Amino acid sequence: MSYPANEHTGVRIADYRKLRRWTQEGLAQRAAVSLGMIKKVEAGLVPASPALVAATARALHVDVSVLYGQPYVSQLRQDEIDSLITPLTEALDLYDVDPDPDIRPRPVHELHIASGELVRLFRATDYRRVGERLPGLLGELTTVLSEQQPADDRRRAAAALATTYWIAHQFAGRLGYPELASIALDRMGWVAARAEDPLLQAVRLYSRSLTYVRRGRPEVGLKVVARAQRLVEQAEEPRGVSALAVSGKLHLRASFIAARAKDETQSADFLALGSEAAERIGRDVPDVYWLSFGPTDVAQYTVETRVDLEQLPEAVQHARNVRFPAGYSPTRVGRHFIDLSRAFTEMGKTDQAVRSLRRAREAAAQQVRYHPTAREVVGTLVRRQRRLNEELMSLAVWVGMA
Repeated sequence: MSYPANEHTGVRIADYRKLRRWTQEGLAQRAAVSLGMIKKVEAGLVPASPALVAATARALHVDVSVLYGQPYVSQLRQDEIDSLITPLTEALDLYDVDPDPDIRPRPVHELHIASGELVRLFRATDYRRVGERLPGLLGELTTVLSEQQPADDRRRAAAALATTYWIAHQFAGRLGYPELASIALDRMGWVAARAEDPLLQAVRLYSRSLTYVRRGRPEVGLKVVARAQRLVEQAEEPRGVSALAVSGKLHLRASFIAARAKDETQSADFLALGSEAAERIGRDVPDVYWLSFGPTDVAQYTVETRVDLEQLPEAVQHARNVRFPAGYSPTRVGRHFIDLSRAFTEMGKTDQAVRSLRRAREAAAQQVRYHPTAREVVGTLVRRQRRLNEELMSLAVWVGMA
């Protein structure tokens, strides 16, 4: 089932605004955004930026997922993912009860490998296989932790379970289930302490900081990042590569949050700190606690923050310097080109926007299908055209518009 081009985030913002009996000017004042931008977004003339959606959602007292129209049920049904949500919900709920006696968990080293494979599948945006494997792996790992284990095996099992909870958090969030994503992140916090690894706990806070950005509370997100940095200092080797990479990634997250808050100076300061950490490492670290960090990440965040700061020509200029090495996370590549497509769309450069979306889809197809910004961009481009070319039509079909 497709959705029409006139069903978009701006329309939902207008609907909730009218339910509150507010004028466009009233919403603009409450959300601290320009009246002109509210008018353009409600009319579908420009894509609703994540910062605007967060600000208006906070003013309207709804979750951003409501304004985005998530979850995208038709696509979930087509991809046979909708039926995977209930088993995951149950698996997350049973973390602290007596284990199922019918579960016969694999050895810890095999479970550790399985959690790593889950990360790979998620990065490849193979959401169906991720959803199929999550409940069973959660059951095995929680069972292992309920049994007597040698200390090293217990820590490894806890780390693997934390990884699996993190994937559950990401999976639920990407598919438009924020409450389920929040539960998974809470479960990760429960088990991260048992892994006795401060860096693991710091990475959890890295993910948690984004929750407050979605709620229109970037100042709280920055406090969460600062707390995570203090945990990095507690690592066994606080000047080692892993700690430097986690710390550098946290600086980039802080730069991103500050950019969402339209604080150019603070964003640049955090970006510089991230760049300094990358220079100290001297290379890309493709997989540290499921994250990537290094010069490539810094270059990508330079583009991303420029887009959020609405410095669009600068973002496009910096994008020319971004080169993704072989094996780089497909979701990060896809995110980069989604950001670029938004920049080109706002600049009125349709062909470049479509090309960016094509490259995002080539890197991470299902990410484009379920990403609110990608869908916003496609919808805006469709509404601007009197006749769709073949490539834009293909993108419209892919996100469920036709």
